[in-house]
Amino acid sequence: MVRGLSSRRSNARSAGGDEYERKRKAIVMAAAAVFREKGFAAANGDDIAKKAKMDRASLYYYYGGKQEIFRDMVGEAVTGNVLMAEQIAASADSAPNKLRRLIEGLFSSYAHHYPYLFVFVQEEMTRLTKDKSTWSITMKRLDRRFDDAVIKIIQNGLDDGSFNPGDARLMAVAIIGMCNWSHRWFDPSRGIEGAKIATAFSDLVLNGMVAKQA
Repeated sequence: MVRGLSSRRSNARSAGGDEYERKRKAIVMAAAAVFREKGFAAANGDDIAKKAKMDRASLYYYYGGKQEIFRDMVGEAVTGNVLMAEQIAASADSAPNKLRRLIEGLFSSYAHHYPYLFVFVQEEMTRLTKDKSTWSITMKRLDRRFDDAVIKIIQNGLDDGSFNPGDARLMAVAIIGMCNWSHRWFDPSRGIEGAKIATAFSDLVLNGMVAKQA
């Protein structure tokens, strides 16, 4: 029965159609709301179906389960972040402004896609090296593209003297790690605005912590 439903779902998606994709998008939006309300681990198919105003059987006609919905969400969010980073890196702005825009855009994405993007950062990224699925391969490629864009921004600043001398890759890893670690404490519902965090992080990275002597 599961195999038959999976085949029907695959055939339906292959056939395309605006209505089918519209339903899938509605389910993704409903799941995002459920994940915000209950957390990813506690959420289940019944919760998502109820939020999407359909029965559970109908839900599984469009998605194989919570994990598949989650991967669709994360894939869209991560792809958006990569395109954002690449666009910023290719712009004519100064390297410091590029880096600030990148951090601001990243925290805007964290807030918009909360909490499932953090679930990916916290739980799924460590599994990608062992997972050989098509989804994991795609995510690893996106991750490399994001890293390369950040490195490009920093190398630009090193080359034109905007940044103090250093290793671009090491600096990129440090900045990305600092932003990603916010999954341990950042929660938009607690009144901490992503924009304020982005400003604080940008100032910390660009100005440093040691007071400049007059």
